[in-house]
Amino acid sequence: MKLLGLNDFQFKDQRTLLRLDLNAPIENGEVSNDERLVRSLPTINHILNNDGRLIVISHLGRPKENGKHQPEFSLSPVVKRLEELLSRPIKLVSDLTKMSSIRKGEMIVFENIRFLEGEKSNDPILSKRLADIADIFVMDAFATSHRAHASTTGVTKYVEKACAGLLLEEEINALSMITLKDKGKSLAVLGGAKISTKLDLINSLCKKMDTVILGGGIANTCLLAQGFSVGSSLVENSMLNEALELSKRSNVIVPRMLVTAKSKDHESHIKHIDQVEEDESIFDIAPESFKEHENIFKEATTILWNGPMGLFEESKFALGTNHAAKMIVASKGFSVAGGGDTISAASKAGVLDKIDYVSTAGGAFLEFIEGRKLPALEALQLKRKK
Repeated sequence: MKLLGLNDFQFKDQRTLLRLDLNAPIENGEVSNDERLVRSLPTINHILNNDGRLIVISHLGRPKENGKHQPEFSLSPVVKRLEELLSRPIKLVSDLTKMSSIRKGEMIVFENIRFLEGEKSNDPILSKRLADIADIFVMDAFATSHRAHASTTGVTKYVEKACAGLLLEEEINALSMITLKDKGKSLAVLGGAKISTKLDLINSLCKKMDTVILGGGIANTCLLAQGFSVGSSLVENSMLNEALELSKRSNVIVPRMLVTAKSKDHESHIKHIDQVEEDESIFDIAPESFKEHENIFKEATTILWNGPMGLFEESKFALGTNHAAKMIVASKGFSVAGGGDTISAASKAGVLDKIDYVSTAGGAFLEFIEGRKLPALEALQLKRKK
């Protein structure tokens, strides 16, 4: 995918509207995880170092779009953390009409864009208002690129110049490694609770990847569809037909060595699927299941990981997730991980910094891998062709 980038424009004295994803968790009035902020710094610094007049827009949480300030969704804690990271003062502004006074090399953050009516509906009036305060629009919020919102997609249509930021380019380049046809031996490790939310992704990856290993509630549903007793495990009974079709694919592996317990508070046991009792639940994939397929991990040249293998929040049910994580980073293949639970699981397993690329996105990450067209990227492509 070819998009215009920062190096295609001169930013000196240009009003630059930068869409970031600063949707960071806030606890006790402070940013508790600044990963998304840190990953946005290279684009911010590029524009400021080139004497741009920088206006940053982002959302935070899911406020009501009523044009009113809602303190619990204010970007104020984010701005405070950005000031610390950049060692410079930053204004937080709530009025779009007050942007014209911004000076060369100055940075302003506009208050939560989702306060404004028309943001999520991609209203053309709001899109034009945003375009009117910018000479250049830079889209660097890959995590929101699957949403056709005014600040991610609509503004691109009306602004004269638009391009991708450094993080957006980084995400596209890394995730494209997974979707390449000539990528050598490839492996996808997919977990999570519901097969219904990832069916399109799994079907897409079955066509693109040499091997797909399933875990979590997704695997439970596949095992039940194959006729095994899964006791009182988490399953989706409405998805049994789809799960059975998935299980029949020659490149899909549904592990059969499992970690069970009568409840999450009871003692855990490693069992084969044939031994699961009616009053038990499957809470994890046993490490033995992954050891059985060790060569697949070793020989993989590209590995995609999305979703934990079990109830990883509980230490006794994190064995499968931890073992899979360590096998992924031990492989010489290029590894990509994405999705909030996946990042948490990788962090808990102590391998987050060993994964080759960690996506900042959730929904956009999955849709890109599936091969869907993302509205914000499509808008940037159209701008490049003009």
